[in-house]
Amino acid sequence: MFRMSFNACAIALLLTLPLFAQVAEGDKHFAGRAEGAQGARAKAGPIDAAIAAYQRAVAADPADLEAHGKLLRAWRFKGAYVAANNEQKKQIYGAAKAAGEKAIAAAYKKLGVNEKTPEKQVADAARQVPGAASVFLFDAVNWGEWALAYGKLAAARQGAADRIRREATIAHLADPRLEAGAPSRVLGRLHDQTPRVPFLTGWASSKEALRFLNESLKVDPDNKLTMLFLAEALVANDSATKPQAVQILRGVINNPNSAEYPVEDAAAVEDAKALLAKW
Repeated sequence: MFRMSFNACAIALLLTLPLFAQVAEGDKHFAGRAEGAQGARAKAGPIDAAIAAYQRAVAADPADLEAHGKLLRAWRFKGAYVAANNEQKKQIYGAAKAAGEKAIAAAYKKLGVNEKTPEKQVADAARQVPGAASVFLFDAVNWGEWALAYGKLAAARQGAADRIRREATIAHLADPRLEAGAPSRVLGRLHDQTPRVPFLTGWASSKEALRFLNESLKVDPDNKLTMLFLAEALVANDSATKPQAVQILRGVINNPNSAEYPVEDAAAVEDAKALLAKW
């Protein structure tokens, strides 16, 4: 009996080795995503290699939520920092949405919940499973990017805003510090950018946008993307706060870029300069 149990464990371990190897390979390529980048524009090679490795990991074990979450994160990077135009963004985020459907289905199944389960209950379950919160976070992010590519009003009519709100809320309740305060950053951006459509997105609130973005900034006070979003939300909420927003944008431009997020920070600096020129 002991020998049979030992053999079964050994076989199970050997079967999981390819999965670990693929995730590790994806992590290596993702860590090198800035190689060859020119400012805010990254090369496709490193992130494509990361996507391919994570896809192999998901194929090896469709229930592995860490692999799913990292795949969605990689798709987001490609759409945001590799795509050269809006048509390319549409294609990339279309693929990201398809991957997200599989990831969310896997998450609901593994957590023993469904799309109608209250957000807090889903978050409580997600907190116990590695990678689960990231699945909800990056599916929300990719839906948000897809909405920007296709038009915010059209996306709101398709229910994108409600999906983003639910999934980002689940991630926020599960781990508000995830990815440098990303859940509250997503919720703040959502409230700021969502068109107020009666009976569809009447919940969108400028006040909530500022609350969530300030909450995210408390998690990572130097995060340039959060600073950029907060500056935009300040001006959208009240023109009298424009001097404060301008000061924040100057901080985005003048503060040193992060060694961990060089491409992302370079993009934030470009956007901050464009906003200052516009204002």
